[in-house]
Amino acid sequence: MCGLLSLALLCGACSGAPPRLRVRLDAGPLTAPFDTPVHVTLAGLPPSGLVTLDARTTDDQGRAWVSSAEYRATASGTLNLSTAVPVAGRYHVADAAGLLWSLHPAYPTSPAAQYIPEPTGFSVTMRVLVGGQVQAAATLRREETTPASIQTVRRDDFASALFVPPKVRPGAPAIVVIGGSEGGEPTLAADALALTGYPALALGYFQEPGLPQCLCAIPLEYFARAVGWLRAQPVARGRRVVLVGGSRGAEAALLIASYEPHLFDAIVAISPSATIHAAFGGPGEAWTFDGKPLTTGAPIPVANIRIPVLLSDGGQDEVWPSATSASVIMLELRGYGDRAPYINLYYPGAGHAAAGAVPYFPWSDIGSHGAVHGGSEQANALAAEQFWTKMINFINNPSVPLT
Repeated sequence: MCGLLSLALLCGACSGAPPRLRVRLDAGPLTAPFDTPVHVTLAGLPPSGLVTLDARTTDDQGRAWVSSAEYRATASGTLNLSTAVPVAGRYHVADAAGLLWSLHPAYPTSPAAQYIPEPTGFSVTMRVLVGGQVQAAATLRREETTPASIQTVRRDDFASALFVPPKVRPGAPAIVVIGGSEGGEPTLAADALALTGYPALALGYFQEPGLPQCLCAIPLEYFARAVGWLRAQPVARGRRVVLVGGSRGAEAALLIASYEPHLFDAIVAISPSATIHAAFGGPGEAWTFDGKPLTTGAPIPVANIRIPVLLSDGGQDEVWPSATSASVIMLELRGYGDRAPYINLYYPGAGHAAAGAVPYFPWSDIGSHGAVHGGSEQANALAAEQFWTKMINFINNPSVPLT
C-alpha cells in the first residue's frame, strides 16, 4: 500500500523566530514486503539548505538500530533520495534505500552483528531535521510471511521450510534456496522470494536435526529427494524448479547441475567456485555422488550442465576468488556450445556476501563483515539491490537476456 505521511512543525510565531517551514515528506510504500524498493522525496525545505534524515528500527530483542545522512536541498527546496548524494552520514551514494541498508546497531556489539526482525516484520521511522528540529516523519512497515504460510518439513531424511506465497505469480517457478558454510535453512531469502510470489523451499543440508553437523560427505542425491518432495506439493506441482545457492551453496548448485543435469530447470550460483572444496567443520570430502566422494581440488565438471545458469561475483571477494572462478566457469560453459543461456553478473566493488543478500534490509552482514567477506558497505548494498532485480528477471524467464 503506497501512502504519504507528513508532519509539519511550526518554528515559532514570536518576533525574530526562524521562518515557518511546511516540510512535506513522501516516503513509501508505507506497508510492503521487505524486499520492496522504496521512494523518499521532500518539499518545502529551505532553498539550498542543509537537511538531515535519520532512521530508526528495533530488532527482535527490542534493541535500536539507527542510520542518518545529511543532504543539501535544491534551490527550490526539494530533495529526492534516489538522485541526491549525501554530503555526510552513513553512506555516500544516491539511493532511496540508503537509510534502510545502512541501519546499524545503536548498542555495543561485535562486527558479526546481524539484524533479526520480529517474526512478522519490522517498522522503520524516518525523520527530517532542519536546524536540529524535527520537521516531518514517516513510518514504513516491512512485512514478512505469516507463520501460517510456512510449512516446516522434517521427513524423508531432509530438513526444510516451505514458504507459500499469499498469491503465486502466474507461471512462477518454485525456488529451492540453499545456503553456504553457515549451515541451517536460509529462511530470509526464501521468505523474500515467497513474498514476491514464488513458492520457496529453504533447504538445509547440514547443521539441522537428523542431518550431518558439518559440511561433510553430503550426498548430491539428498537434493533430489527434496526436489521430489517439492514437486509433489500442490503449490509447486507442474511448475519449473530453480535452484539458488550462495558460496558453498553455489558450489553445490553447480555440482548438482553437473551430475544431475535434469534435476532443476535453471540454477543461480552466487559467489561461485570453479573447484570442489574440502569439508567444512569436519574431516574429509564435502560432497559425494553415487556413494563416492568428490575429490577436493578437482574442477567442477560444468561442461555437463544443460540448463540456464546465472552467476554473480564480486571483485573484492576475500573468501575465495569468485570472479576468477566465474570467468573459468563461463569459458567452460561456452566452450561446449550455446546449449542454454549462461550469464555472469560482475560487481567490481562487492565482496563475497553481497549479491544474493536480500536488498533494502538492515543486514549488517553486507557492511560490518566487509573486513572478512570483502567489499564496501555501499558497494555490497548496491550489488544486492541490482542483483536481486536481475535474479528475479532470470527466474521468470531464463532465456531472455538481462539488461
